[in-house]
Amino acid sequence: MSYNKNQKLELDIIDMTKDGLGVAKKDSQVFFVKDAVPGDKVSAVVTKVTSNVIYAKTLDVISKSKYRVEPMCKVANRCGGCKLLNLDYDKQIELKKENTLNTISKIGKFDKDLLHNYYDGILTIETKKNYRNKMQVPFVMKNEEVVYGFYAGRTHHIVEFDNCVVGFKYSDIILKIIKENIAKHNISIYDENTGEGVFREVMLRKGNSTHEISITYILNDKNVDKHMSLYQAFDTDVLTDIKDKLSHLGKDSSITSTINVNTGNNNVLFGKENIVLSGKGHIEDSIGTIRYHISPESFYQVNIEMTKKLYDKIIDYADFKGNEKVLDLYCGIGTISLYVARNVKSVLGVEIVDKAVENAKENTKLNSITNAHFICLDTSKLDTENIKKCDNTLDYDTVIVDPPRSGLDGRTLDFIKDIDPEKIIYVSCDLATLARDLDYFCHNGGKYSLKKFLNVDMFPHTMHIETVALLHHILG
Repeated sequence: MSYNKNQKLELDIIDMTKDGLGVAKKDSQVFFVKDAVPGDKVSAVVTKVTSNVIYAKTLDVISKSKYRVEPMCKVANRCGGCKLLNLDYDKQIELKKENTLNTISKIGKFDKDLLHNYYDGILTIETKKNYRNKMQVPFVMKNEEVVYGFYAGRTHHIVEFDNCVVGFKYSDIILKIIKENIAKHNISIYDENTGEGVFREVMLRKGNSTHEISITYILNDKNVDKHMSLYQAFDTDVLTDIKDKLSHLGKDSSITSTINVNTGNNNVLFGKENIVLSGKGHIEDSIGTIRYHISPESFYQVNIEMTKKLYDKIIDYADFKGNEKVLDLYCGIGTISLYVARNVKSVLGVEIVDKAVENAKENTKLNSITNAHFICLDTSKLDTENIKKCDNTLDYDTVIVDPPRSGLDGRTLDFIKDIDPEKIIYVSCDLATLARDLDYFCHNGGKYSLKKFLNVDMFPHTMHIETVALLHHILG
């Protein structure tokens, strides 16, 4: 039977995709259904027909799944962020485990039955609300009013919210104050269709241990210096209002604010120019006993409770004896490098973002660590010659990688293979590219075997999952 767009039908949901869509089968057709969870029977309408799958959205839940829960968020079914807020947390974990095993088995070419022997399960979170220490929020004009929100899934349509349930506490107060002062100071809002207007987005960060707050205003202004008095007045009012409303946080909870100038007509968050308006230009936070300076443009995990569990597991998997030389690729501000430094002989961190490397070097001094060093280098351009110039050695016992979603590029894969470490610890935020790279290291002449791996639920209420895998050299 063929189906057409806008056609209505009833569907029994039997599974869920990695993107959080319910899966149904009817008349030999596969349906991906928005706002449906496994066990639901729904009334749905077809939204898109492709050669492989039919997309639909739920109109009404005819009979509720035992796994369905009431979302904590009023806009959960419209916002593109937390797609699993209507799903019981234990079921979320079950789906993430199954997705992990299926992806690594299929793409990584591992026997699924054997994978169970290496799988250590999933580390779960106690605090399922307000776990994010970072929020990136676009501002737009709507009906001649300044509004902010998150994008609906696969669109650039803004869904407004009052209080993000996974954002850090008080972030809603800060966003409302920024909105009020944009209107008060008559700052124009950027229009991505015309390229006109100034105010694009706000990025907020909070130090979990220090309660320090960083506010970054992303502005489309080629003449930012000319308008600096306006931005300074705006920022002064924002900070005054925040300190008034959040006075209960105490005198140690300092706030720093920065302008980032982004005049590009693209979806990239940051431009190259940063201007500190107030404060020290960075915040400080701790993971375990290690303290970190974090600048606005530097990568830092968004969930510190689970990050500590992840880093402890890295040390557990590595089983350091104290005399190892470690190479940490995609090291960012040195979070992993410094966390493991006291357990090894030396660490070299490699990172492409110069400000992050600057932070990493500051962080070694902040923690009185003398055996960790950092270089600014594009990981995709690594070779044995340029790394030896920096560290005068290629004799690394352990390589730790924590790449972006795209995983390791071919040059980096070959470089790791060339230096031949005894162990590789791979931290990944994308199962598909992790599985692809595990296939490279472990099959078709690869020198490594997968010893164990586990998930860390860094992003509750989404299908995203962090994974850490330990590889041993076959002859090691």
